[in-house]
Amino acid sequence: MKHLKKAFCIAVLGLFAAGSAFATTEQSKNTQDPAVKAINVKCINCHLKENNSLVQQWKHSPHAAAQDGQIGCYNCHAADKGDELGYNHEGAFIKTIISPLDCKFCHEREVKEMVNSHHATAGEIMASLDNVLGEVICSMPDTKADAVNACWQCHGGIIKVLKDKNGKPLHRETGAVMIDPMTWPNTGIGRLNPDGSKGSCMACHSKHSFRSSVSRQPENCGKCHLGPDHPQKEVYEESKHGIAYYSALRTAGANGMNILKNGTWVLGKDYYTAPTCSTCHMGAYVKLDGGIAQNTHNVGDRISWTLRPKISVKLNRAIFADGTVADIPGDIAPQVGQKATYKTYVVQNGKFKKVTAQKQVVKVLSWEDRRNNMKGVCKSCHGMQQVEGFYKQFDSLVVTYNDKFAKPTQKLYGMAKKDGLVKGSPFHSPLGWTWFEIWHHEGRRARHGAAMQGPDYVHWHGLYEVARHFYYEFIPELMKLAKEHNMTAKYEKAVNEILARPEHQWYKQGFGEATMSAIKAEQTERYGEKK
Repeated sequence: MKHLKKAFCIAVLGLFAAGSAFATTEQSKNTQDPAVKAINVKCINCHLKENNSLVQQWKHSPHAAAQDGQIGCYNCHAADKGDELGYNHEGAFIKTIISPLDCKFCHEREVKEMVNSHHATAGEIMASLDNVLGEVICSMPDTKADAVNACWQCHGGIIKVLKDKNGKPLHRETGAVMIDPMTWPNTGIGRLNPDGSKGSCMACHSKHSFRSSVSRQPENCGKCHLGPDHPQKEVYEESKHGIAYYSALRTAGANGMNILKNGTWVLGKDYYTAPTCSTCHMGAYVKLDGGIAQNTHNVGDRISWTLRPKISVKLNRAIFADGTVADIPGDIAPQVGQKATYKTYVVQNGKFKKVTAQKQVVKVLSWEDRRNNMKGVCKSCHGMQQVEGFYKQFDSLVVTYNDKFAKPTQKLYGMAKKDGLVKGSPFHSPLGWTWFEIWHHEGRRARHGAAMQGPDYVHWHGLYEVARHFYYEFIPELMKLAKEHNMTAKYEKAVNEILARPEHQWYKQGFGEATMSAIKAEQTERYGEKK
């Protein structure tokens, strides 16, 4: 027995001494290869001492239990010769950072869907107004600490390799490639990887356990989808869906979510008690004909409105001949054969640059198609009248926000910019900052609240704040600036045209004596206030 162990150790050492002969990712993905297995054994034995909990996570993961052979450390961390992240470590040529291109070897469909999704483009925040807040307004120039620790940890940043004056990667004493510490660690879902890929599977599938049961739980999405500007987690907790989930059991069976199940997780088959975020936006479900609707890693497949911008628009997806996609806004979708013009981003000199692209459309997923995709999930639990009624209510809220507040405010702010009442970014004036709060915070909260059935976020956290800002902060500040610039008459006319509309009549005319008397009587009866 001792001789066998000795022979095995010599064989393993021989494999490592061979170095790059077994170092390519194409070869390392073969889980049955004895050389790859031997390298995995060595990795595990060493890291049990160095990172015991990390190894334990892997040992209890689906990768370790894979029926076609264990997927170990080297299967994923192996690097091709020529990969600038690659380095020799204990005789194996590996890399530290795993990107979607590595996961794609086994999960091709999932990666293709993800890289064409909004998740993969989340890093484009670095070219947006939000990033000015993080990088400049809230940070020191030399560290950009707010962006590094906040914005980029969800949205993703550009992972940068430290290089010498000749452009070659620097290495640590251990041989590992040196990564700019202000860009790594980072598991932001739209990060830009050194291999040119976008995204991080680890944003949802925690390393090294890789359990899909983690990604299907609302707490997982709540790392990023919460807070004053995108409170989906809080809205979900308030909703009937969230109440059903948090009052359910985690196990299978009656009133159970079966949330820890390995493998597929199908609504109507594996569970039925409540939906989670992944259920509605990504999950598989039993269709009306008994078939199974496949899950998706493109979180936009079932979203018909975009609720993020100043003014919400319907979204149509155009698919191009090269496999790339773009969301084209509008009530009318582009047609197959047409050329679609859209804005996209490229990375130049470590920064995002917006460019205009034009490509021929070969396939279209209209906003109606996307909505029907979501309705398919809804109908697993709800009747058609209820589903249609929900969308009627939801649409009415979005249109109310758009037409009553967002469009008029954007028009007035645009006038102020053009006339020189405000200069610079929105953050250089109280007027601009108020407009930012209206659309970026409370306006989003109202829209997200309606989308996910969170009434308190629609009203008190949403349109109540929008109205207060619009009537009693934005308009007074605008008129003050107009007076300072001798443009009172022009802006009185513009504001009065807006406030003369039926939806704003209460502000100009009041409620009338009869209505005010009724309100006072109600307050006296309910709260004991004197008339």
